[in-house]
Amino acid sequence: MSFGESIAPVVGRCLLASLFILSGIGKLEYWDATAQSMAAHGLTAVGPLLALSVVIELGAGVALVAGFRTRLMALVLFLFTLVVSFLMHDFWTITDNPELARTETQLFAKNMAIAGGLLLLVGLGAGRLSFDGWRGEED
Repeated sequence: MSFGESIAPVVGRCLLASLFILSGIGKLEYWDATAQSMAAHGLTAVGPLLALSVVIELGAGVALVAGFRTRLMALVLFLFTLVVSFLMHDFWTITDNPELARTETQLFAKNMAIAGGLLLLVGLGAGRLSFDGWRGEED
């Protein structure tokens, strides 16, 4: 088994998952500030949406690290990333602050790259060194 077949998928899953796990922890630590930011972007029912975000980020993030139901968890995080990107990084609506527009554009582009990595996991799965691989769900 080569590095590309064994270790690279584990490292890749962990790196992708770390973004979501750290983001979920950050939302818990800075709940009020995150809620204010969400409300400033026009979201309603901020409390339940914020709680759902934390559950998705932490739950699916930890599942990715373990390689548990990887294709499904990656799909959930892919959809989550798309929704959050379009709602929270709407650079195309910023006309009065070029620096903020540039920052939001970069964040949006970063999220699209992350979404691409998640789609790779949806298509290719967790790899051999994973809970899914142990259960025989990886070919």
